Amino acid sequence: MSRARAVRSAGGCAVLAVLAVLAAGCTAPAPDVDPGLRKAVQPVVHEALVAGLQKEGGLLADSSLAAGARWFCAEKVVEIRETHDGTLRVGLDAICAELTSRDRTLVQGTGVRAPWVMELTEDGRGGYRVRRQDCPPDGAGYDEWIGRSFSEGGAEVVRHGDWDGTATIEATARAQFRLPADAPVTTL
Repeated sequence: MSRARAVRSAGGCAVLAVLAVLAAGCTAPAPDVDPGLRKAVQPVVHEALVAGLQKEGGLLADSSLAAGARWFCAEKVVEIRETHDGTLRVGLDAICAELTSRDRTLVQGTGVRAPWVMELTEDGRGGYRVRRQDCPPDGAGYDEWIGRSFSEGGAEVVRHGDWDGTATIEATARAQFRLPADAPVTTL
């Protein structure tokens, strides 16, 4: 390669490097979440998430495995924003699975991975209660819902995050059903 072509190639790489840095700087930073507040709201949002899914049922509800089936969820609090009236809007990235056991194996029915937004108010006893919860529609409105429901940084985390709570769900279910830590998982 001639020296002139090498200089032009290096110059092109430098331009690409600058553009990459600029593009990286254009993404919104992940929201800071107060650890104490996260600790206070986490059990409340977890219970509401599991209760809502349990109420809806799932695939295992229509099978011989229904009696022992239950929902297990793991969630990551992405952001907590306070509204003008003191309501907390808690944005979550959640993964849930309907599980039961059969023959020393975890059996999975329905599963869901989605962002959620829960509105919490104080319960008058120093804690919180869920006033409302929402998740995106399937299909066309999914991404629009994320942009409307989360801050810019929160939306970036939900859209591009690599968090996965599957191992947590499976470990919790194995303990609940008194299965060995290496019990396999099958689907219905």
